[in-house]
Amino acid sequence: MSARTVTLSILACAVLVVGGKYFFDISWGSALVLAPVFVLTVGGMAFIVVLWAKVIRDSLRS
Repeated sequence: MSARTVTLSILACAVLVVGGKYFFDISWGSALVLAPVFVLTVGGMAFIVVLWAKVIRDSLRS
């Protein structure tokens, strides 16, 4: 992994923790404990969006 990739990953995780803390109005400790859940949830939603975008694109091509 390059230093740029690691830096962007850390920044994305920090943004998710801060966003989750204020969105759910929880303590910093709880937000840090829930950080993996935030990352998996956003990653799963991104996967579904990309998957359906490909399905729609392929169906429109044929």
